[in-house]
Amino acid sequence: MKIKFSSFILLFSFLSASELEWKAEFRYRLEGNKSDSLYSSKASTINYMRSRISLKFINGPVSAQAQLQDSRYLGDLFNHSGYAYQQPYYNTFYFHQLYFQVDHLLKRNWSIKIGRFEMPLGSERLFSRNNWSNYGRSFDGIHSTTSIRFGELNVFQLFITDHFSDQNLNDDFDQKLSGLYFSTVFQLFKNINIPNFDLYYYTNNFDYKSFWNDKNSRFDRRTLGARINFNIFSHIIEWEQGIQSGKITDQDFDYLSGDIDAFFNVLNLHINVNTIPIIEKLSFGKEHFSGNDTATVALDGFANPWGAGHKYHGYFDRHTRFGDNYRSGLDEWNVKTVFSLPGELKLNIHYHNFKDGVRFDPLGTELDIVFSKKLGFDGVLQQGFARYWEENGDQLDYSWLMLTFTL
Repeated sequence: MKIKFSSFILLFSFLSASELEWKAEFRYRLEGNKSDSLYSSKASTINYMRSRISLKFINGPVSAQAQLQDSRYLGDLFNHSGYAYQQPYYNTFYFHQLYFQVDHLLKRNWSIKIGRFEMPLGSERLFSRNNWSNYGRSFDGIHSTTSIRFGELNVFQLFITDHFSDQNLNDDFDQKLSGLYFSTVFQLFKNINIPNFDLYYYTNNFDYKSFWNDKNSRFDRRTLGARINFNIFSHIIEWEQGIQSGKITDQDFDYLSGDIDAFFNVLNLHINVNTIPIIEKLSFGKEHFSGNDTATVALDGFANPWGAGHKYHGYFDRHTRFGDNYRSGLDEWNVKTVFSLPGELKLNIHYHNFKDGVRFDPLGTELDIVFSKKLGFDGVLQQGFARYWEENGDQLDYSWLMLTFTL
């Protein structure tokens, strides 16, 4: 008890030498039902609300952050709106982030963060904060960052699930995510440089109990990849590729077992359009996530459970779920533009063409139109429309209105 109290006093003394910074974020979003058409006689809508309050201790030997979040949709049955009694066993208020960070370890540019935190890496294609979600994404674990001569090295161990409360299970049944992410910059020639060069490797493995027998099943997946941005005469070429290997041994179902042999690759061209009036950004993209071919023995689907999907594959979210190695994957090309209009008004127009990642069978196309307007109280107002044309000819529409402001 004395040791715990002394540790608390030591940590408090470090934090008391830091500066305190606070921030509040509020976001309201009204969404239409994605299964409805704009021509429907009756609308079906849902109201989302997300509130965050952050306290940060900065500029001291130890920094820390506590970010409380309330995520709900208004009128939820469990909100007990309008009732004058306590909500039983239901709480939408929790810590989205809660960590402390020790800086300048061994008097070097080395820091370690421990607790619950967001961990966006690179372009967030594999590790994202998933900000569009009403909840966002954060991890429990340890994250170390080191600045070295050639770049920056991130080392992390994340605890996805821990079965400590189950006395029949040992640490082999805990799902952990461990990895390395290295980033650097190269200057090749006067007008050609590499502003981003990333290398990464991470593993995800654990045992799990079988339902029908006493044998333990085993999950083992490894991901290796690289991301490079070329800046050529102010035009950006983005390339990223990753491969997955490993093995899943399921003692209950043979069709869930097999060697993992999956990949993804991305090629985007961002064109410099500064000389063209109104147009702010223009890009062309080609993305492929391999899908699981049931005609083969291997598990061919690329799994991306922690990456951004909505950010890259359309607002309709029809093709953003790559949670495991059994999915059909995705083959996509897209065109994205941003127009800068008078009155600080932005207009984003995105067009996507989707095929599956196994046999390249057509799935559909999507058109997204988003208006964004900055407000005077450090806020942003967005109005978006998305239309999805399924390959069978059906047409689906989706719209939303979102207001965000920060104090």
